[in-house]
Amino acid sequence: MSSGIGLTATEDRIESILTRQYRYTVPDYQRRYAWNEEQWAALWSDIQAIEEGDTHFVGSIVLIERSQGLNDLDQLEVVDGQQRLTTISLILAVMRQKYLNEDLEKQADSINDKYLWQEDIDTARYPNLSLSKFDNDDYRAVLDQRFDKVSDSNLKEGFQFYANKMDSLDAEEINEIRNKLLRSVTAVSITTDGEQSAFRLFETLNDRGLELSAVDLMKNYVFSTAATDPSIDYDRIRDDWEAIVEQIVPKLSKPSRFFRHYIMSASEPDHDGDVSDYKLYDTFQDIVDNKLDKAGISLEEYVADMLRSASIYSDLIDHSVSKYDSNGNAAVNDKLDDLEMLSITQARTILLRIIDELDSANRVMEALRVLEAFVIRWKAANYPTGGEIDRIYSRACSECFDDESEVADELRDLFTDRWPSDGEFRTSLENKRMRLNDQTKYMLIRIEEDYYDGSQVDFSEPEREHIAPRAAFSAKKYSAWPVQLDMTEGEFTQVRDRLGNLTLLEPDRNASIGADPFENKKDVYSTSEYEMTKAVGEDYDEWSGENIDTRTKELAQACVNIWSL
Repeated sequence: MSSGIGLTATEDRIESILTRQYRYTVPDYQRRYAWNEEQWAALWSDIQAIEEGDTHFVGSIVLIERSQGLNDLDQLEVVDGQQRLTTISLILAVMRQKYLNEDLEKQADSINDKYLWQEDIDTARYPNLSLSKFDNDDYRAVLDQRFDKVSDSNLKEGFQFYANKMDSLDAEEINEIRNKLLRSVTAVSITTDGEQSAFRLFETLNDRGLELSAVDLMKNYVFSTAATDPSIDYDRIRDDWEAIVEQIVPKLSKPSRFFRHYIMSASEPDHDGDVSDYKLYDTFQDIVDNKLDKAGISLEEYVADMLRSASIYSDLIDHSVSKYDSNGNAAVNDKLDDLEMLSITQARTILLRIIDELDSANRVMEALRVLEAFVIRWKAANYPTGGEIDRIYSRACSECFDDESEVADELRDLFTDRWPSDGEFRTSLENKRMRLNDQTKYMLIRIEEDYYDGSQVDFSEPEREHIAPRAAFSAKKYSAWPVQLDMTEGEFTQVRDRLGNLTLLEPDRNASIGADPFENKKDVYSTSEYEMTKAVGEDYDEWSGENIDTRTKELAQACVNIWSL
């Protein structure tokens, strides 16, 4: 079928699709191979269920024809359908291996030479399918039967899934599955001669069982817009988008986070609301359609700025900011290490803007200290995350960056209206069950540094120590503790993870005191290099619920002073 606009659509058997004199290539801007057991199992069941004389339709494949040199195989660029093509190739690779294991080399060679590899007129061999740079090394290792070189990935899991399915099948059963797959499974392959038609089609198509992500739709919309407007430099946008993907995909399990944070962070076009995954595509489409022109920004400039920000974002994730002098970079990256202990993924919106806008490392540090205080207080009081915190960071990006010298003060003013008051922060900490995570460890370290004037803190060294063991009432080895604590087990459960029952301790000392009662622990505490721990050993003769309460109130007030604006 021909549409008259450079597009042909044909329903073919998989055998015909894989034996064309073309090489299928997945461009680098495409998402990674993402099918999982749900999709693998559905396809396997569908193949097995095919009755003689029937066919099974697996969907469409959208392709752009790319002519090569005189002696080279032409390429078909896969715009949509890479999940199906890749999975089918994995099944064939498993069949090839199964035949080899059964000493059926003729059948194995047939699959290898017809469907997994292609030759040009000079007999040079090419993979019939090449994936993006993020998956292709693993896929080539499968093709080359170098299975020990396949990294842990969906490709490896998919290969193993089908290997397990075929493990108990004999050669005749494998033949039957092969014939069904190649001759009874069909797909519509839609071949276009350019981006305009391809991306229009792509916008309406989903891979089976795997909805297109917001980032896929964004990419498609940008490419489609560029391909249909001759005034836009399509090649530049494609190259910049590929570079964004290369920067972001290896760093994030959810690449949409970067695009959400970029939109909320960018100065132009300004967006002062939150951007959830659900709203990401619609927000992005509105920016491209309506806001870029009003802001005097071309699509090329917008994508180029996104690429520039992707580099900064990557540095934020790696804590490898290199914008300032060596001392400034070291201070900023050390503080980013600190903030990482607080699980500040959402704060990357404001972090991106801070690093982008501020040319002085000292001013960056001022802003980061304000941000840290806000994060600590917000989390300690169990204030809501999600959209509420995104809206605060987005508004900060809109309102606090008019004057570099005033950014920290502007952030302080904005956060003061929203964060817990001193009284609320203190009360929250006095009644809070501290989670045994890096955030609690970091708070203890800062208390050691700022309240106790400790100088021996090393992030890699201290361990959290429960002064009264968490299992004081339930473990026989702590038999002395219930008497010492002078409280019921239920009462202790309420206070065992309070701030006052926690301290820092060197790993070797922590191991040495084991199940000791408090009178033995305090002797070890007194020799610790951590001032807060020395104080426990020196200030308390016993350890009871009343002591936990007293020390919790003391440390809660210390936190109010440390994380004050």
